[in-house]
Amino acid sequence: MPLRRPPALALLALPAAFVAAAVGPLPSPAAFVVVVPPSTPTPPPSALSRFGGGRRRRRARRGARRAAPGDDDLASATAGTSFEAADVPSTSSSSGVGARLAAEDDRALRFSGVGRLYSSPSSSPTTPSTVLSRLASATVAIVGLGGVGSWTAEALCRSGVGHLILVDLDDVCISNANRQVHAVDSNVGRMKIDAMRSRLADINPHCDVTLVHDFVTSSNAEELVASFRPELAALVDAVDGASEKTALILACVKRGVPVVTCGGAAGRTDPTKIRVDDLTRVSEDRLLFKVRKSLRQEHGFPKVPVGTKTTVRKWRISSVYSLEVQRKAPPATTATADGDGDGDGEGDGGETSSSFRTCDGALGTACHVTAAYGLAAAGRVVDMIAKDELVQPKRQGKGLGG
Repeated sequence: MPLRRPPALALLALPAAFVAAAVGPLPSPAAFVVVVPPSTPTPPPSALSRFGGGRRRRRARRGARRAAPGDDDLASATAGTSFEAADVPSTSSSSGVGARLAAEDDRALRFSGVGRLYSSPSSSPTTPSTVLSRLASATVAIVGLGGVGSWTAEALCRSGVGHLILVDLDDVCISNANRQVHAVDSNVGRMKIDAMRSRLADINPHCDVTLVHDFVTSSNAEELVASFRPELAALVDAVDGASEKTALILACVKRGVPVVTCGGAAGRTDPTKIRVDDLTRVSEDRLLFKVRKSLRQEHGFPKVPVGTKTTVRKWRISSVYSLEVQRKAPPATTATADGDGDGDGEGDGGETSSSFRTCDGALGTACHVTAAYGLAAAGRVVDMIAKDELVQPKRQGKGLGG
């Protein structure tokens, strides 16, 4: 009776000699090597894994084939070369088509949720890809990278904004750990905007980040804003000083830059009472009260009622503030701190107006409040860009969106 071929698993438990006698010599490992012809270049598994799933892998291969020249050209162009991890192969004659397709796929994978959220099937439909393109092409400046501005920068980067300008001249202090997103032990002593750029690069390597190592002052605010134009889509004011905030707003009004200004987050504990509204509607915020008073009394912003109404037309200056009554600083410190100590948009509205301070202030701050302020500011900016409704400030207007 002839010897029957044993099951494959049973072979593992049999002596090699018996296996050879039963089924013949096993092929060598080299017999299983498959040579891929050069006319069908395929990215390495490490590259395809970035596209997550069969459909993405097929799209990557199609992009590579579209970008490839003829067989002879490809063979000579790729001779002696190797693929880097996470790169889709292309040649000089493809003009970067393959790389561009890969970048678009990468952006869609990272931020497709944002695109779907802001897409609109209305009479003038907006597709998710249109939303992502608007965000990727937008430039937003964040002035002040502390307890409020650092969270704003993080949220804008995670929303797919393609170009960020970070303005600050302060370093990370260990006492910033209770409220600032970049304040970790390994960053203590680093410049805030340097630490923030490293973090943003890990979130979205395609985000272009420009650093401006400077403090904003009443004398340089207009020059700073002018240097950001004409690409600037919006500016987020996250500094503490009333005079600096006033100067930033005036510069944005003069140049038609949409601006979101952040009130004082220090001395508050309830993030559910945070609101976003026009500067003329702000309440319970001593810092923004001072800014509004200065704009009215010193710079001609109107307070007179319109017609028979008793309200003032909106200035189209979005403001982040809280309805929670802010704590008051102890009498001994009231005249020494306008913010929570680091000029980063946590102001308490004291008697001074400077953004230059020590690491901590008198009122105290909580991460869940400063972060909520920063995220609310970022949300207002993303909403304007995604809907293509950039609101330019003016001394007198019909509404935030009109």
